Amino acid sequence: MGVPVSSFNDFRSKLSAAQGRSIIFGFLLYDSRPSQQVVNHFTQEQAPWLDELARSAGIHFFFPLKREGSDFQNPSVEIARIFDLGLSRLPGIVLFAPPGEDGKMTSKHAVYIPLEEQDFNDINIYEPIFIDLFQLISDSIRTKKKSELVLRHIKDELAKLRRRKTKRGFAENIRKGAHLILFDIPKALYAPFAEGFGKALGERTAGP
Repeated sequence: MGVPVSSFNDFRSKLSAAQGRSIIFGFLLYDSRPSQQVVNHFTQEQAPWLDELARSAGIHFFFPLKREGSDFQNPSVEIARIFDLGLSRLPGIVLFAPPGEDGKMTSKHAVYIPLEEQDFNDINIYEPIFIDLFQLISDSIRTKKKSELVLRHIKDELAKLRRRKTKRGFAENIRKGAHLILFDIPKALYAPFAEGFGKALGERTAGP
């Protein structure tokens, strides 16, 4: 399902609530610089579609969303820091394994797919990009049963797309030179997140 979030604490709480319900998670990252406001407009207008895409793939997909009358602090900066991503690498989508029951990451691997701001201006570009990506996620989950294997399969399949002569959607975007990253999350970076997640998870388990 698509999961709009309004702050890092909101993300952490909703991730805790989704524990055990998604083999991998995704997050659409962008910051508040003027050139990336097009991504903000995209999430505002396409939130229902992102929810449909996520449900079709069987994952929880987070994205910043400012709702009228609510406090909003885009959590992309904190999420990017967890995955050791500089702001120069935004916007993009990070796919990652869920934390364990103790609040720590069960897998230190994630896949990051950088995107281009201008692609969000053109429906003929962003529609096939998102459709192809979420179909790949769905296919990967269907054939692989563990988070790390799913992420590895997605990374390998995207690498293959870069080598194919194709003009469709995500494959074309990759072929133009977008780089794919499968990386380890440094302990020093994910430890604060794990601690906070564990606390939120403990509060949810204990109840009021």
